[in-house]
Amino acid sequence: MEQPEGTRTYALIDARPRAIVIHCSDPRFQKAFDEFIREGLLLEEGEYIPLVISGGVASLSEPLKLPKEFKFMKERIELFLERYSELKRIVLINHEDCRHYEQLKSVLGRLFLQRVRSIGEKQTNDLKIVAKMLLGYAVPGLQIELYYARFCPGETHAVTFEKIPL
Repeated sequence: MEQPEGTRTYALIDARPRAIVIHCSDPRFQKAFDEFIREGLLLEEGEYIPLVISGGVASLSEPLKLPKEFKFMKERIELFLERYSELKRIVLINHEDCRHYEQLKSVLGRLFLQRVRSIGEKQTNDLKIVAKMLLGYAVPGLQIELYYARFCPGETHAVTFEKIPL
């Protein structure tokens, strides 16, 4: 089909995803996430499926308190795992000062921080909870990696990514 004059076209890439990367949509962190995915995880565009959602893994960690969000995320991950047989890696990233987690704390109150002392501890626990759930999928060789983006000491404009053991 012929394009109308002055219409700009945009290129697509030959995508062969081998990973799903789930992280928060907080705009302050997008540049750091992009650089970490490329340089830290060694994934180029087309090699991963980004699932960028407010709170990152928060909705997957609370199936009873956030049933609609849980269902949406779970179904997307299952769809991608079924559609792309070469997907063998899921990367979960949470970050310090997550405003979605703060909002959940104010909505859910004391229930939200049961058995933990802080939101940061809740976030790292949530990474592990979600990882164990995903490992229950019948995908041979599936690897799950967990990371937590922390502000550099004395800074609020730079982060480091800490690998969280499963």
